[in-house]
Amino acid sequence: MNIQLIRIDDRLIHGQVVVGWAKALDIQRLVVVNDEITKNNMRRTLMEMAVPAELKVNFFEIQEAALASKDESKERSLLLFSSPGDVLAYAKAGGIAVSINVGGMHFCDGKTQMSKTICVDSGDLAAFKELKKMGIELETRAIPGDMRQILEKTIPEI
Repeated sequence: MNIQLIRIDDRLIHGQVVVGWAKALDIQRLVVVNDEITKNNMRRTLMEMAVPAELKVNFFEIQEAALASKDESKERSLLLFSSPGDVLAYAKAGGIAVSINVGGMHFCDGKTQMSKTICVDSGDLAAFKELKKMGIELETRAIPGDMRQILEKTIPEI
């Protein structure tokens, strides 16, 4: 897979991804990596409806995505994860990851707001720490035009 961006965004496919990131990076394929969604036809169908015809979309379980990341396809791909824990599982399974873009992680019970777009719990922090120990860069930007910032500036405890 010709991975152009790996993004954590709990909304997965939405306007910022399709209009912002996909266009800016000339993406040909969106890859949603989520064990639960691969089994949920309704959620997959709803997400597919948000994708323009010129973009391909795949839904992979974490283990499948790790294997597919080594595929030598030339298609420019954007991998979408809903949580840091899923990215960590992907990386531990041998998935290719050099840099992770942290986008939207929204507030819910048990999470602490770290910035306008990033809320974390202890599991998220532990996953980020482990990804960092693996040598994977963690950066944050909501849209491509935003200034790239290392995640440690937003979350110093990682």
